[in-house]
Amino acid sequence: MTNETIHIHLKVGVPTEDADGFVALMNELVERTQREPGTLVYEWYSVNDGRTWHILERYADAENGDLHVKGFAENYAARFFELIDGCEAIVSDNATPYIRGVLEGIAPLYISQQGGFNRF
Repeated sequence: MTNETIHIHLKVGVPTEDADGFVALMNELVERTQREPGTLVYEWYSVNDGRTWHILERYADAENGDLHVKGFAENYAARFFELIDGCEAIVSDNATPYIRGVLEGIAPLYISQQGGFNRF
C-alpha cells in the first residue's frame, strides 16, 4: 500500500462531571481544525453511555499530521487530559516520530493496512 495518509482513532472516557467542559473543548478543536486543509477527517462520536467518546482523525500526509498534533500538544493537550479518565489509541504505523512521541504516554496500538481502499 502506498497510502500516505495518517490515521488516529482515540477512545476516551469522560467523567460525567467533566462532560460540559469536554464538549466545549471539542467545539473549540473542531472549529480550529476546520482551518487545516490537510486534515481530511476529524469526527467526534459519543456512545449512548454519555461517558465514552471516539475521535477519528485522518491527515493527508506526515506534514499535515505533525501540524495538527503539534497545535494540539501545545494548546489543548493539558486541558484534554484533565477532562478525561482514560484514553486508548489506534494509530496507523506510518505515524511520524513526532506523533509517536506525543502519543507515547497512552501506549497506542500501531496498525498496518493490509488491504482495502479509500476514495480520498
